[in-house]
Amino acid sequence: MVGHLAARVRSHRPAKPEIDPWRPIGTLHERERLGDGSSEETFTIFLAGAECPFTCVFCDLWQYTLDTPTPVGAIPRQIRSALEEIPADVDSGTLRIKLYNASNFFDDRAVPPVDDEEIAELLSPFAAVTVEAHPKLVGGRCLDFARRLSPRLEVAMGLETVDPQVLAALNKKSTVADFDRAAATLRASEIDVRAFVLLAPPHQPPESAVQTTVISVGHALDSGARFVAINPVRPGNGYLDALSTAGEWTPPTLPQLEEALGRSLGLGAGVVAIDLWEVDGFRRCPDCDDERIGRLRAMNADGIPRRALACESCGAAAW
Repeated sequence: MVGHLAARVRSHRPAKPEIDPWRPIGTLHERERLGDGSSEETFTIFLAGAECPFTCVFCDLWQYTLDTPTPVGAIPRQIRSALEEIPADVDSGTLRIKLYNASNFFDDRAVPPVDDEEIAELLSPFAAVTVEAHPKLVGGRCLDFARRLSPRLEVAMGLETVDPQVLAALNKKSTVADFDRAAATLRASEIDVRAFVLLAPPHQPPESAVQTTVISVGHALDSGARFVAINPVRPGNGYLDALSTAGEWTPPTLPQLEEALGRSLGLGAGVVAIDLWEVDGFRRCPDCDDERIGRLRAMNADGIPRRALACESCGAAAW
């Protein structure tokens, strides 16, 4: 049964495109910084599968999901097809595979459990595997899957924010304690933790958005996260646009992205980076936007904080 808030969120959604359950949404081949200053090669497979059941108010990934359970055999077929895109000169023994399904890897509707063995076999040549899951779905199936894998497993979870009131209002149906328990369970089984933290979620006052993000990043690192990704909340899912129009939510700005990342670097032993997907949507100032985006890319690449400069044109202050 869909709750009242979830129904409101869904009522604002635009039409969902048709998704083929037998073909991956896409792939991404890139390098990612490691804690020692080096980098590793990663290959991300964006999988098509059943929609996440939680209906978080900030989520726009639902548009890449199915309204029905994922068919048995579909995920292995998608992975097999995507792996054919890896260049022949790439050493699979050093490559990290990320399986992102816009949902939860350990949700039985999204990834049928009977496919776990075949998935693990397909991934056996690689160095490491990252999947995503809600903290409350970290349990027996996750630990069993890690035991099946030859590569080292990493589970990416959304901490989102340590502000309890804001977190409750996001409809994520989890708490900071849920995240901490899941992270402890993973670390005890020698499974790596990756965390997602939001910048400027709805119901977070704009004046405290950066500071809350920095505190949340620090908490994720203290909980043992190997990697923390800061995700600036983007408009476009319908519900957030309605909140923005009503003056109840303010999207983040590029100066906020720059400050949040700059202040988060060096907080702990793990790597911190910011998600720059569709970063051009945050452009507001022709005089400083290019420089700020360049600095964000540089900080993601080398992990060296850069203090933001003031801009007279848009009124952004130095920090």
